[in-house]
Amino acid sequence: MMRKLIECLEAVREIKGIVLAMAGVHAFFLLAGYAVAAVHLPWAISMREEFLTSLRGYMPLEMVAANVHAGSLIMAMGITFAYNLSYGAFLSTTLTGVLLFLPALVSSFRAFYVGLAFYDNIASTEHLVLITGTVLLEFGAYSVSSALGTALGIEIVRRGNVRHALERIIRGYVVVAALLLLGAVWEIVGIYLLLRWS
Repeated sequence: MMRKLIECLEAVREIKGIVLAMAGVHAFFLLAGYAVAAVHLPWAISMREEFLTSLRGYMPLEMVAANVHAGSLIMAMGITFAYNLSYGAFLSTTLTGVLLFLPALVSSFRAFYVGLAFYDNIASTEHLVLITGTVLLEFGAYSVSSALGTALGIEIVRRGNVRHALERIIRGYVVVAALLLLGAVWEIVGIYLLLRWS
């Protein structure tokens, strides 16, 4: 078991330069989104309002919210984890790696919009702790999944060892899944506690 875990961590370590670059992309565009909203640029405020409006009625979020309010935290965690792993990580940031730099583009847009959304939505220290933990865990996972996809794209372009890149994705996704599982637990428990305390 421990040997397998070490192999999974080693798979991520092989591409640590790309992982760090993707983490930088996430951090830069998250802060950029927050900053342009904070200085009240009209186009940024408009984008923020459109984005927040689009989230209302979005089925996965509605399902999570309903389960949290009903006290079904395990179900809410399961939905959050499954959505983030399948769509948030694999489909949008790893599979897109066949087009090489598309994972970085997807990551930059997502982080920018999250930054926009965070502005004026941190009501207390408890909110800040919840959001910070969620961002670190989920964006950490997305940095790894984006790096895995980008590494695959590089191998395809170079006509290199695509099979090894695919095997690295399989092992690396153990790390991605672990981070997203922790993120789902942190987020859902945090939201539930905030609702109970408010």
